[in-house]
Amino acid sequence: MERYRGGDKRLREVSNFPGKFEGVSEMLYALIDSSSKYNFNKISSEEILGEVRVVTPKFELKNTEKMTKKVLKKLDEYKVDNVILSQTLLENKEFCKAMEEAQKRIITGHRIEKVMLLKFVTEIAKYTRFPKEKMHVLLFMNEYSLENIDLIERISQEVKEMHIISRNYTKYEKTKAKLFEQYGFVINLYPTDVKDDFRRVNLVINQDFKEEDLRKVDISKNAIVLSLNEKIRKIRNGFNGIIINDIDLVGDFESTKKYRDLALCEAKIYKPLRKLKDNERLLNSEKCIINGYIGLKGKITEEEFEKIGRTFA
Repeated sequence: MERYRGGDKRLREVSNFPGKFEGVSEMLYALIDSSSKYNFNKISSEEILGEVRVVTPKFELKNTEKMTKKVLKKLDEYKVDNVILSQTLLENKEFCKAMEEAQKRIITGHRIEKVMLLKFVTEIAKYTRFPKEKMHVLLFMNEYSLENIDLIERISQEVKEMHIISRNYTKYEKTKAKLFEQYGFVINLYPTDVKDDFRRVNLVINQDFKEEDLRKVDISKNAIVLSLNEKIRKIRNGFNGIIINDIDLVGDFESTKKYRDLALCEAKIYKPLRKLKDNERLLNSEKCIINGYIGLKGKITEEEFEKIGRTFA
């Protein structure tokens, strides 16, 4: 994906931060990394065509508050509200909390994954050689939003049956009734303390639950688990299915090992409050292609998908 071009209206439409849609920052985002190459008190920063890069020296957890203030000062100098953090900084909870309290939106790529979710379902069905119209899908989704209603409507018409576990499950009752009455789509809603058996589910999609919460639900030992929230290490004892923690995305953008390609993609093209189809159309115009899925041991092969697909019923 190309870097920001100042005259490109599409890219300049990206919003600053949820709740501040009336204004748009001059810069799209800042890449923030922690490196051992710099002395403790020095922070390096530069701006190239709308992309701000900030590099801090490596610092101990006890120095997080001091370093965070210095980083925020740099971000304010460049008038940047959207930030992409290297893995080391993402794992620093105090640093992330301070960013959020300062109204800096940490871009992770999770929202652009939501835009691509229907494409994921289609591709997984193709790789497993199991028709998606026969699939039972379980969605872990606490967030209640118009975007998620849009997501439910799009996926439910492609699969046989959809199950949703959410602390806001009652808020989706109208959507459930509407889709069944108008189209006959089957959606089952459950609270987070559900005790039901989900061993017929083929595909599990984790949007915003923690790993320990997923372990409490009785899912099939041969399911495919796609996590959009955090990396999942273990589901249950005896689990023989596939866990997908990341997407191998290729396209017209500069690749870097420090930051997820999906996060860069989201920073450049995603716009809150836009319909998923509109974001998807823009994603396609940027020639972003899914080149595979990343599991616990690296890229998942088609043979692995086929093997799991043979257990589906």
